[in-house]
Amino acid sequence: DLRDKLSSLTLSAFPENAANSSPSNPLSKGLEAGLRALPAELLVSLELTTASLLSSFPTSYSIYKPMLLLPSHALSSASWSKLLSCEGLYSRHLTAIWKSLAEAVGATHIAINAGIPTEARDISTITPDSNGGRNILRSPINLTPVYGDFGPRPTPTLLDTPTRTDFDAAFWVSTCQNGIHQVWAPLYTMFSRGNIREKTRLLTLPSVVGVNGDGVDLYAGIGYFAFSYKKAGFKKILCWELNPWSVEGLRRGAERNGWTTRIFKSAGVMARSGLERELEEWCGEVAKDVDFLVFQQSNESAVDLISRLAGSANLGNGKDGRGKIGRVRHVNCGLLPSSSQSWKTAVRVVDPMVGGWIHVHENVGVNDIETKEREVVSELQKYLDAWCVERGMSSATRRTVRCEHVERVKTYAPGVLHVVFDIWVD
Repeated sequence: DLRDKLSSLTLSAFPENAANSSPSNPLSKGLEAGLRALPAELLVSLELTTASLLSSFPTSYSIYKPMLLLPSHALSSASWSKLLSCEGLYSRHLTAIWKSLAEAVGATHIAINAGIPTEARDISTITPDSNGGRNILRSPINLTPVYGDFGPRPTPTLLDTPTRTDFDAAFWVSTCQNGIHQVWAPLYTMFSRGNIREKTRLLTLPSVVGVNGDGVDLYAGIGYFAFSYKKAGFKKILCWELNPWSVEGLRRGAERNGWTTRIFKSAGVMARSGLERELEEWCGEVAKDVDFLVFQQSNESAVDLISRLAGSANLGNGKDGRGKIGRVRHVNCGLLPSSSQSWKTAVRVVDPMVGGWIHVHENVGVNDIETKEREVVSELQKYLDAWCVERGMSSATRRTVRCEHVERVKTYAPGVLHVVFDIWVD
């Protein structure tokens, strides 16, 4: 379909994932040049050959300028394991190979890819907000720097309370998908190129294109999906994100795209909320012509803040905002493996007068999609019913939810799909 064609065109234009087994593959050429420089006696002593090392090295790779990202199995073959056991990843001889690889593809840094685990396995990824070790900031844990200066390594303090100096000292990379730039620090923030299918879909989704209203992203990250909403025509996107490194990546990416941001940290927002004069001043700041309002705090605050900003024009119970933002027509719930903790919030911020959509991201077994669809609709309806009761709505005006579309975004793991449920809330 059109989305598949757009995705393939984008991937060919921006070589995030290059794969070519022919001699013209720049990675293979760079590796061959680097291997030729290895001492012959070293290879003989290990019973290795240049050919065996070359043939067992992957030909696929990703470029996130200026970083070359190798797949997780890049050095897992018997030949490379033997070489590494003798030389070490950062030895003089291996460093020469990495240098040759980087130069061949126009990179300055190299890393080996790894997944983004749900559970934090290392003290360097556990922050005061980690919920007993659960990696709620979605920070990369197993990314392995191979070549180049990646800046300070993560510590609990750097992860939770980085300073401007820390941001400036870090290593940042970027990519461009569908003409949209995204920026992140690979030691501190995740990125999945496989989400391009959903990003592309948002640019052409009829309910998104030309929408008269604003959007909300409850797990904004570096702007993974929020940027697509903006490019599709939304005037303003309200973003919630806990990871300060993701917030900084969003700011940098928005700037590169020519968009503006205003970042509100938890203390700065909540400290003002009890004083009407200061809250009015804050609302005035929000009302400025800014593309992204970014709240670096839990999305549990979204209902209160949006109701204050929207006033009676939207949620019906705001008192201070006096229409500082437009009607919320789309809410993105993009956390994996499940976004269920945001569903209650999502149904409460969708505009009650004209309705809107909630885009629910979930990891689902390939044979469980229909069951999960019914579960999502049922749970959202329960939350919506409770919200209507709290607002004093009669049963005669009961609002309902329904699933309009199920999008299979990508394979997340064997037998597991990343799925988006498009939920209409009337």
